[in-house]
Amino acid sequence: MNPERIEKIFWCLVIIWFLLRSSLLCCQYIGNTDPGFKQEVLKYFSETDIETGKAYALNGFWFKAIYGAFYIFTLIILLRFGFFNNIWQKTVNLVGEGLFRSDLLFPFVFLFILSLLSFPSSLYFGYFKEAASGFSNITFGSWFWYYFKAIALNILLQGIFMWVVITIIHYLPTKWPWVLPLISGALIALSICLAPFIITPIFYNEKPLENGEFKDKLFEIAKKAELSVNEIYVIDESRYSKHTNAYFSGFGSFRRIVLYDNLLTNHTPDEALMIFAHEAGHWKYSHMRWGLCCGLAGAFLVCFLVYWLFDYIAVVKWFGLYRLDSSCVIPFFMITYLILQLIFAPVESQISQFMERQADITSIELTGMKEVFKNAQIRLAKDNKSDLLPHPFRVFWLYSHPIAIDRIHFAD
Repeated sequence: MNPERIEKIFWCLVIIWFLLRSSLLCCQYIGNTDPGFKQEVLKYFSETDIETGKAYALNGFWFKAIYGAFYIFTLIILLRFGFFNNIWQKTVNLVGEGLFRSDLLFPFVFLFILSLLSFPSSLYFGYFKEAASGFSNITFGSWFWYYFKAIALNILLQGIFMWVVITIIHYLPTKWPWVLPLISGALIALSICLAPFIITPIFYNEKPLENGEFKDKLFEIAKKAELSVNEIYVIDESRYSKHTNAYFSGFGSFRRIVLYDNLLTNHTPDEALMIFAHEAGHWKYSHMRWGLCCGLAGAFLVCFLVYWLFDYIAVVKWFGLYRLDSSCVIPFFMITYLILQLIFAPVESQISQFMERQADITSIELTGMKEVFKNAQIRLAKDNKSDLLPHPFRVFWLYSHPIAIDRIHFAD
């Protein structure tokens, strides 16, 4: 296959990404215009709730629309005109070429460049939008320190992961498509287990939930779900924001459920119990394990596609694909990943929505409190200023959770 045809395929993917993203943005701006759907929402929410959610969703809309396209096209332009290749060459000239030289240093340099390009978006949506919407509880200085720690940790972990990938490809040139997904899956599983002990303390103060009647009820729910829970933890999200949530992580003896302190202060005990039961549903159905298995299957598919197609796509010189076992390939594959991530987003979103429905089923089965479930969804939507009239196409393509009104109808 000649370079011109490969290049045309790449630009077709870019055009598809741009048109798809523009369509999703238009859907966000328009929302759901079905009068019947709005009347259903108004049975549980007020016009003010709808307007507040819409205003929050559209806060920074044009900035997101313009800067998101600017970010991707800037990366493509930098790749097309040799900027990343020049940086890689300078890295080679500085430390020499090799696994423990340029291939170790360049991933960190590239990720640092990405963090600089993404900083304006992170600043706007991470601080200014949250502050303007009344969610933020921190000063700009505190936010910047939080952001700096998050970015430094992200660069460190991603850089190490990229280097591990390159090393595996280098030492196993024919077997890496089989080995790499397995090692990657093991590393991700290890990071999930260790995150509560290493990463969470960097950002939060975490402590066990105080003993009492409420905690006893949580353990009763866990017992009904046939889950072994040694402890339930609370993190001080209130030091950063007013958002409410709960989550679970880990496997086996490393499993734990974590509650935001905002959840305990902003919700009734029964609503907090219901949200805990939802997280117990994720445990009951082993969603963390299934998610990892789905990711592993996707990794095998991607690895074999790269293995089979690399020689074809490497003929386009400005892609910078000199050798597959070299860090010089990182910019092209990162840009391609960002483009394909949006195109194939429904695969992940629909799996996630299915899992969330299973967890909702469990929460109602374990507690028998259907009305409390509905009240919890209403309060969560109000507290987090959810968009109550989102466009169905956007919900299908991007949303990880069913929308509030669908969860309320599901309970009925």
